[in-house]
Amino acid sequence: MSKHTNARRSKLFAGISSIAVLALLTGCAAEDTSGEPPADQETDQSTEPTQSPEASANNDASPTDGADEQTSESDETGTAADDSVYDIIDAVESEYADGFIVSIDRDDDNDTHYEVDVVVNNEVEELDVTVDGTVSVDEREQDDDDVAEAEAATVTVVEALDQAFEQHSEASFDQIELDEDDGTLHWDIDLDGSEGEEIELEIAAN
Repeated sequence: MSKHTNARRSKLFAGISSIAVLALLTGCAAEDTSGEPPADQETDQSTEPTQSPEASANNDASPTDGADEQTSESDETGTAADDSVYDIIDAVESEYADGFIVSIDRDDDNDTHYEVDVVVNNEVEELDVTVDGTVSVDEREQDDDDVAEAEAATVTVVEALDQAFEQHSEASFDQIELDEDDGTLHWDIDLDGSEGEEIELEIAAN
């Protein structure tokens, strides 16, 4: 009877040992595979494109930044008014590079004709100028006041007109003259408003 009991015990121990070994193998297999990502995740990671830091910085910048800067620069610069008096000034300065214009008067009967006084070599040249660029000398004279004012002025006729047209962009030119009152040097400017009104301005000349 002890033989049968021993045989049963041996079978029982063998069964228990087999179960223990199987459980141990199953646990090891679970630990080996738990840290591995799924196959599809490995594929996604390997095919994901990389991007340099420079490219990322460029992508972060707004595509309209450059256009905004150009527009801002354009707004800050501005342009002079489109008036034929500027053509008159260009014509005179091309003939008298060292001259200083002290007055311009548009002919009321002929809009293409202007009278211009320019100080050159301590003399005043009185000119007849047309918008097509024709310059002719009408008279030369010695005017100490005009010469002194031209030497003292730091604001040119163009700069004074630019300021006038900035204030009245729809106006047109009539006349301008460098003058001194009570020790103050300024430009007297007359413009014609868009509705026919007369506009008188004083722009500091120094």
